[in-house]
Amino acid sequence: MSPLRRAALWAFGAHLIAGLSMAFVLSRGLETTPDLQARLAFLVNHRTLWTSGWLTWTVAAITILNFYRQFADARQGSSNFAVLLTVAALGPDFAAQAIEIGVLPGLATQAISTTVTPVLFLTLHRVAVMLSGYVANGLYSATALILAWTSRRDYPIWVATIGIAVGVFGAALSIAAMLDSAAGMFWTNVFLVPAILVWLAAVARSS
Repeated sequence: MSPLRRAALWAFGAHLIAGLSMAFVLSRGLETTPDLQARLAFLVNHRTLWTSGWLTWTVAAITILNFYRQFADARQGSSNFAVLLTVAALGPDFAAQAIEIGVLPGLATQAISTTVTPVLFLTLHRVAVMLSGYVANGLYSATALILAWTSRRDYPIWVATIGIAVGVFGAALSIAAMLDSAAGMFWTNVFLVPAILVWLAAVARSS
């Protein structure tokens, strides 16, 4: 098995688990749950699930970096700049996850027993969204777009098209995060995660 195929399969598995975690676990503590008290209660009563859900995205970030590195190496390193964009993305992404895991559950515990709007909770969550959903995701998406475009002659056109779509959907997610659009973030994720999975599977099959 080639290093690229192995990296693609690892990234596929990690993103499948992370996508399911987002859909069935994390969404209960995010803007996709419009009832703020329900969001707070989920973080307080299911902190282990909340933490585990975010850790699946930590693993997904590491595996996608490895996939991008192997992808660039398979193209004789011609897209190393693109890989560096993902390296740069890890800092804000992990910082955002640290806020979500290590800070927000404690703030939720403080807020849930009061009738005062948890301003600090909402503010720090917004910071986390901007770090991960806007900055980091924008860099990940740029990497995907560059790699898919520069390798478009090395794969069937449909594989390159899916890779480019990953970049486009990712950019749309970053815009939705910047605009603080819960609906936009939801729907872009609905398209982005399956596109990533299909692209990873297609590269694994073709490598």
